[in-house]
Amino acid sequence: MYDEKSKELLSATLAADSHALGAHWVYDMDELQNLEMDWNVLNAPHVAWHEGKGRGDFTHYGDQIIILDDYLKENNIFDIKTYMNHWQEAMKIFKGYKDGAINETLANLKQQLPLPCGSTSHDMSIVGRIVPLLRISKTKEDFLNHTKLFAQVTHNDEMVLESMHFFSTLLLEVLEGKSIKKSIVVLKDNYSPAIQEYIQAGIDSKELDTREAIATFGPACPTDSAFPSTIHILFKYDDFKEALIQNAKAGGDSAARAMVIAYLMTAQQSIEIVPKAWLEFNA
Repeated sequence: MYDEKSKELLSATLAADSHALGAHWVYDMDELQNLEMDWNVLNAPHVAWHEGKGRGDFTHYGDQIIILDDYLKENNIFDIKTYMNHWQEAMKIFKGYKDGAINETLANLKQQLPLPCGSTSHDMSIVGRIVPLLRISKTKEDFLNHTKLFAQVTHNDEMVLESMHFFSTLLLEVLEGKSIKKSIVVLKDNYSPAIQEYIQAGIDSKELDTREAIATFGPACPTDSAFPSTIHILFKYDDFKEALIQNAKAGGDSAARAMVIAYLMTAQQSIEIVPKAWLEFNA
């Protein structure tokens, strides 16, 4: 499903993650404003958690997309048992940052808990990694089932799962030619009061300065922070480059937000909206 388009979306998602690497997980506003980096290009990271990474590399979120994409290229299906075997082997040699979701999932697998035995992490970054699943999904229902299962294997939290369903559905709507903003408004009432609140808060904040809005929601990775912050960006900006630069300048878990923004904006338009310099990542 959407085979050719999914390639563009993957490139855009990885470009957004690589661009976010430079200021990823920088939370101090003064530090963000004084970073010695050119926001128009890819940059090396400025935090210790990404030690060993350089310009054009990915955060560990981008690394995880590559692991998924490699598995799908080899198998052309998403089977939870074989994927988790593949993922565990990849984690044995993984040199990137292992976050709480990774470590908790590995511990659950070591205890041989029934699959899916993902962590209870409420980190929304898993929602940014779904694009490779388009290629092996034959129908919309397949895609929604695949993205749910993909979340469950490492992020088995109810709010994350509902967020995954929302953004997966939104991506399908946009791929059918519908507007991002209009689709968000239409889909909103199909979800829980909490999700509706995140959406409305993001929409209502569109006139605010992005740094102020994201600081208010919280710049960190939890869904209750990342979800409204992502909606804010989608409603405030129509230009891909400006959206992702302002997102990065807001700090915190900018990569998680950037990946979702990137695949949605590229789905609405094309890979041509991604700055060519950002596509010079080290895949």
